[in-house]
Amino acid sequence: MSQSKIAKLKAHLQSAQYQGHLLALPEQFDCWIEGGRIEPSSKTVNGNGLLAARFYYSGVISINPCAAPAALICAFASFWLQNNGGRNDSKDIEFSADVNDDSSNEVELTITQLCEDIELIQTNNGPFELNGIRYDFGEQSIWIAELFTLGADISRA
Repeated sequence: MSQSKIAKLKAHLQSAQYQGHLLALPEQFDCWIEGGRIEPSSKTVNGNGLLAARFYYSGVISINPCAAPAALICAFASFWLQNNGGRNDSKDIEFSADVNDDSSNEVELTITQLCEDIELIQTNNGPFELNGIRYDFGEQSIWIAELFTLGADISRA
């Protein structure tokens, strides 16, 4: 299934090695989206497809704890963006590196703008309608969570 660009960058950093060492353990990485904006569109693509919208957002990756230097992490992230970013994606990365009590670092990278196209395909019974034509998500357009934690409180009355 398709992943967001910030999730792909996180996966790249999790597997990146420098001189035979990972930047950090995979479970020390986290990522999230901040401040999204939707730009509606109705452009026909590939004959029966529709570019329904563009989703712009800031993406954040946190690595905690992290022993790798922030400059090394930023170099990996910068090259990934240059190779994989689109014309609507920011090439700039903001970062912070805070020292934890155990002298390790918490590194946060923020890409101020990433852009994802939301594409739909024409179907007979899709849930979205535009100008009398029905659409649904194509396989590559929907993000599926690969892992999540469900928290709940159980009350016995």
